[in-house]
Amino acid sequence: MTPRLAIVVLQHGRWRDTLTCLQSLVPAVRSGTARVIVVDNASPDDSVVQLERWIAGAHADTPRPVHDTVAARWWPLRGADASWHCIRRSDVTEQHAEHGLPDWTLDVAPGNDGFAAGMNRGIRLALADPEVDAVWLLNNDAVVDPGCAAAVRHALDTRAQSVAQFGMTVCYYDRPTIVQSVGWCRWNPWLATFHQVHDGANIGQPLTREVPHPGYVYGASWVMRASALRGVGVLSEEGFLYGEELDWACRARTAGWESAVIADAIVWHREGATVGAGAAHHAQRSELADLCGISARLRNTRRFFPRQLPAVYSSLLGAAFNRLRRGDPRRAASVARLVIRGGIPAPRPARAAASHSPEAS
Repeated sequence: MTPRLAIVVLQHGRWRDTLTCLQSLVPAVRSGTARVIVVDNASPDDSVVQLERWIAGAHADTPRPVHDTVAARWWPLRGADASWHCIRRSDVTEQHAEHGLPDWTLDVAPGNDGFAAGMNRGIRLALADPEVDAVWLLNNDAVVDPGCAAAVRHALDTRAQSVAQFGMTVCYYDRPTIVQSVGWCRWNPWLATFHQVHDGANIGQPLTREVPHPGYVYGASWVMRASALRGVGVLSEEGFLYGEELDWACRARTAGWESAVIADAIVWHREGATVGAGAAHHAQRSELADLCGISARLRNTRRFFPRQLPAVYSSLLGAAFNRLRRGDPRRAASVARLVIRGGIPAPRPARAAASHSPEAS
């Protein structure tokens, strides 16, 4: 049996980002290294139609975006140039159990239940193929280096089978030599905050690659062995956005699984483009990102770091006060109510974006 790497790309609108991401994956599919599953999380626009046009090569004449130094490497968008299967039903888990995944799969979800739920659709579809030995979760606002998939395959084949998950070097999309993370986020359990390891460093610098604890894989590009997913379980769907990486990392570590970094695998990522989570200041972040992030911080603290819960509550009530001090009493009240409720229920707007970046601190 030839092992397969399944790449899951989740989108909710922003089809231009998705097409660029998919075009960067074409070499990996052509080489036989990977299969791609695109999950559309009930996009409110014509993203599915645009994906189907890309399949047929209709975007071949699309002009290169201005000042887009990374995407220019894959212009023009020539299409998938391979078999494509479109799923338009709720249950996709057994679709390819017998014949395996096609090169490209489009799964159109009936509704948007959040980032984890969307990714889990793709994960379950991948795991239904017995030849899939790993799943690579990739943001639709990311593009990969041409040698990235081969580096991932090499790591899967040579690292110990006890390594459940892998991070990789992620750089800023519009600053392609500047590191966003070397694959990991370090977690501060006393404040329930994180920082991306080596954020802002030049990729040419000597960078340490140790796996921090507590910490988690930077979720913009995240590889997990199929055996670990079957043992640990899929992503937690308790929240609409955020907290999934830390939750899964803690569950995997408790079960005895290890983690590693693939240093020579490089991805470029537009941080939090859809939900506004990547904004430099709290006041510029969307309320969705703000509240979902706070909810995730409380949930994970309560579950995995209960001794630090009083300190985290104090910190988050301080966050509510800061929003009031900045002249946003409505958001301050929303944050305070969420903190008092212990982060439950997690915010779940009826129609919202589900692309991903780590939770706002």
